[in-house]
Amino acid sequence: MAEDNIKPAFEPPKPNVAADERIDFFRERAFLSLHVKTDRWNRFIAAEENQKVLFDFLEKTDHDRLILYTGPGGALQIVDTQIITPILANANNHTGWPHVVSEDIKKQLEKLKSKMILLRGKAEGRTLLPLPMAVEQSEETFTRERSGLVEIDSTLLYSIETMMIQWIHQISDVLKKDSSDALLQGDNPGPSTELDFWLMQKENLLGIQQQIQDPKVTKIIEILRRIKSSYYAAFSDIIQKVNQAVLEAEDIELHLRPLKRHIAVLEECSFADIDHLITPLFHTLCLIWTHSQYYCCPPRIVVLLQKFCNLLIERAFVYLIPEELFKMELEEGMEKVHRTILTIQSFKKCFHQHKDQLHQYYPEGVEVKTWNFPSYLIFTRMDRILERLMKIETLFASALDFLKLERIEIGGCRGKILSEMVYSMNEEFHESWRALRESKYDPLDYEQSEFLSDYTRLMEQNKDFDQRLGTVLNLAFRDSRGLESAFKLLQIFGTLLERPLVNQLFAPNVAVLLAMFEAEVNCCWQIVESQRDKLPGGREILNKNMPSISGNLKWSQELRERIMSHLNNFRQLSFV
Repeated sequence: MAEDNIKPAFEPPKPNVAADERIDFFRERAFLSLHVKTDRWNRFIAAEENQKVLFDFLEKTDHDRLILYTGPGGALQIVDTQIITPILANANNHTGWPHVVSEDIKKQLEKLKSKMILLRGKAEGRTLLPLPMAVEQSEETFTRERSGLVEIDSTLLYSIETMMIQWIHQISDVLKKDSSDALLQGDNPGPSTELDFWLMQKENLLGIQQQIQDPKVTKIIEILRRIKSSYYAAFSDIIQKVNQAVLEAEDIELHLRPLKRHIAVLEECSFADIDHLITPLFHTLCLIWTHSQYYCCPPRIVVLLQKFCNLLIERAFVYLIPEELFKMELEEGMEKVHRTILTIQSFKKCFHQHKDQLHQYYPEGVEVKTWNFPSYLIFTRMDRILERLMKIETLFASALDFLKLERIEIGGCRGKILSEMVYSMNEEFHESWRALRESKYDPLDYEQSEFLSDYTRLMEQNKDFDQRLGTVLNLAFRDSRGLESAFKLLQIFGTLLERPLVNQLFAPNVAVLLAMFEAEVNCCWQIVESQRDKLPGGREILNKNMPSISGNLKWSQELRERIMSHLNNFRQLSFV
């Protein structure tokens, strides 16, 4: 499942601390001003976070101050922003302070420092675990043994256990995060958020794991174990969950990488080309399902498919421009809506096909994990959009039919009256469609009811039009003077005859039309019989200007064309 042709991100070379003369300057100042010994400086400069602060100060223009100081345990500390904490935390600055005040200051500083670290973590998009100041600043052993029992300063133990509770809550919040949170909150994120979530989750969990493995944290955990603290078991359990979550996040992030290419193409291609990209997408999804150890569970794939549905819907919205849908030409609007419906239906069809063929992605003898979840979990939003689109398509189809009313003109004794009835319907149709074109709402917003009100009104009007058209057609048909005029009338109405209610109202006249055709056939047969009776001595009586054989052929051809023209007219009636 490794993605081909993916180059690792460029990582700038790390600065060489040993070869940088500027770092030597800081070391000399620390030796001279703070009387720091070589071993403490080496421990200080070996920490990557301290190197980062130093080089940020040296390389970036927005860092205008840097403070080096020694903590209570003699450890060298560095800070480039807040200097209140190191000043007030230094016990040498508490000389003459009442004990109660000193202890209260320490507690407040502990809370302040913890909040600052948490804010920094949120700003950087990662989880930072604040260490108790006493642990962070001191390098001495915190415990002592007496009579075989391990003892620890009560104040330090309180700080450690308080911070341990905070760590457990912080880590638990990270472990509870799920890529479906945005969906559950009512948002409609695309599949890119799924990939981004697992990438950030992996990096965050790795950062937590690295912090937990820090020697200072390891020392805290050992203290809790030795004093048999009740928090030791809880934190040990959290550590195991973090390790397991790291494996899960690494596996999922790795197997989701191939989707980057699919998502990029789906986001950038024209809407007409999306249909060709659906099958390769589901092929990749099936490979992810069968190869990933942790993503092959229904909740995961359901969330991912929901997000792909959201992407497809978003592309459809951009393609259709819902607010402008009824303002475009009827043919263009009909074509766009129909294409969108076909694309959505193709996506759903492809899902069901791959769901049924999932066993083909497993080697023989391996247990098949099926997509045994109801499809409505994936397509709830898409189905509601599809329902709206089909209603809009119905309106466009009816509008294209009624647009032909302006071309209908009926002859006969009642032709003028019937034509005026058609013209009246034509005016009503244009007025209603004009009102729909001027609407300001989004017809694809299924949470709003304005479109449904207009849809109901227009469908009632269409039903009324069908009823009136059926009446006009029946009256005009009765006035037809023969089979030829009847067929001309039906050709004038054209596809309007395919409308269900109009077809239903006209249906009784089909028998009359067939009877008229039968009478025409009988008339032609009588002509044939009459011609046979005029054959004296084996010679027919035809036009004296034509030879016998050619006259016979011409007469037969004309009679045949008379019958076939009416038969062809019958065949062209799709509603019969």
